[in-house]
Amino acid sequence: MFTIDRLDYVSGAWLFWSEHHSGQASEGYARLSRYQFNPGACFTGWQSLSECARDVYRAWCARESVDCTYDQLAYLIADSFDADDACVEYFVDRYNDDPEALSNYDTSDFVNIDMCCTRDLLGFYDRNEAEVKQWFEAMCDAYGYTSTLEALQGDTIEDPDDMKSAMVNHAMTYLARIILDTIHSDR
Repeated sequence: MFTIDRLDYVSGAWLFWSEHHSGQASEGYARLSRYQFNPGACFTGWQSLSECARDVYRAWCARESVDCTYDQLAYLIADSFDADDACVEYFVDRYNDDPEALSNYDTSDFVNIDMCCTRDLLGFYDRNEAEVKQWFEAMCDAYGYTSTLEALQGDTIEDPDDMKSAMVNHAMTYLARIILDTIHSDR
């Protein structure tokens, strides 16, 4: 048997309907009014809800066919990453509805998971060179590499395009792992 604490139910449902009612004449507003719930000054929304209350909120999302934005990647990383960064934006576009799919980066890399064509890697590099270099340098600092060549030591580099492709692969793999760590530390 599944039991829900009354306060968890009311707080989760109240937050849902406070965000999703359709005006004062709507059924959602009527529900919101019936709860007679005063969250108080310390209530900060989603962060204030218990896990059970969050499940109530998610259940209302499912019942009303509304996406639970609090479970989406964009919300989970909003405080930690620049949303205007093209590399971050790539992962938000790709994994917004299923952030846990990033766990594949624990065992593989960007080329094998997301972008296997060299042409696509080169295009991504050319469009987002500054961001790719920034994340590549962050990776080098984190792993203790002292040069680009040291970081790319295990890759086959025969021409500049190979170097660009390898840099995108390493930078994006590093970023995906950092995003995944951020998601898991926030939960």
